[in-house]
Amino acid sequence: MPKRYPAKIICCFVLVLLCKTTFAQADVDSAVYDAAVTNVVNRFYQGVGEQSRLYNGLVYDSYDSSIKGNAYLDDIDGWRSGSVAYDGQTFENVPMIYDLYTDQLVVLLYNHASPFALIPNKVSSFDLHARHFIRVAGTNTGIKSGFYEQLYGGRSQALKKVEKVIKSTSASTGRERYFTLLNETPDYFIKKGNTYYKVNSQGAVLNLFVDKKKELKQYIKDKHIQFDGLFELALTSVAKYYDSLTN
Repeated sequence: MPKRYPAKIICCFVLVLLCKTTFAQADVDSAVYDAAVTNVVNRFYQGVGEQSRLYNGLVYDSYDSSIKGNAYLDDIDGWRSGSVAYDGQTFENVPMIYDLYTDQLVVLLYNHASPFALIPNKVSSFDLHARHFIRVAGTNTGIKSGFYEQLYGGRSQALKKVEKVIKSTSASTGRERYFTLLNETPDYFIKKGNTYYKVNSQGAVLNLFVDKKKELKQYIKDKHIQFDGLFELALTSVAKYYDSLTN
């Protein structure tokens, strides 16, 4: 039986071969080099197929078609290309959807036909719809385990959480079920120390950062920061400024 080499070794071999054959005789800028390497890595993941670490998770069952709406991020029920840090590796250009009802990241298998839910605690982060999400372990952090959109990644991390639920209502044909947001407005959190605190207003943010409350109030006034209507932008700006004051 032929010897089977670990995926990492094969990947390294492919990259080395590319570098030697493509760049040995010519000087190229780093952008061209990086693009070429990325292309080969992506081709490698496609070629390695079912042996890839990415395909290590749970079978994902679709919802009953009688349920109105959908469970997904931004109400988009089609596959979109994204990237995910999973089981110690980063995978690019992965067809995925984010299920807000079950809080699962779902990808397509290598055959591009079977949906597959990644094991949550093996997902470090993912990027989808031009947004960055991280997984937070809920133990002693002040919030429950799950995926959160990261609005600001500094020391005073700012996170956003959106969830969906299934509700039912009376209709002429009987009870009708539908997906809807758990809350009309998302939940927002700021990390201070090792704990995340829920913040939903300017007052809550200033009370959390009470040690620099005076400076932050002046900053908000000088920069004309509006928490009403532009909450995410305001939250990110104030958290970042607080970090600059406490370096």
